[in-house]
Amino acid sequence: MDKLFRFAAVTGDATVVDTKVRSARLPTGYGSVGILANHAPMLCAVSRGVVLCTLEDGSLLRLRVSEGVASVGDNELTLLCSDAAIDTAGM
Repeated sequence: MDKLFRFAAVTGDATVVDTKVRSARLPTGYGSVGILANHAPMLCAVSRGVVLCTLEDGSLLRLRVSEGVASVGDNELTLLCSDAAIDTAGM
């Protein structure tokens, strides 16, 4: 079983991230939601905050996002939001 899945964060202007990840943690109105490879299909609202992703090499990617929508299916996580930026302050 593949332990990686595709993660893409897209705004109206650009694709901010498009990579393979081991895991992702999304901020929602009810707390954070964890996503792993082969997650069941899901659609959820994402709150303003930080998306945390563990990359293939084990390093951590922090992505500051505005409110938006996340879709999970076919071993892919797509995040649609109006604003997203890679957070380099914590690195």
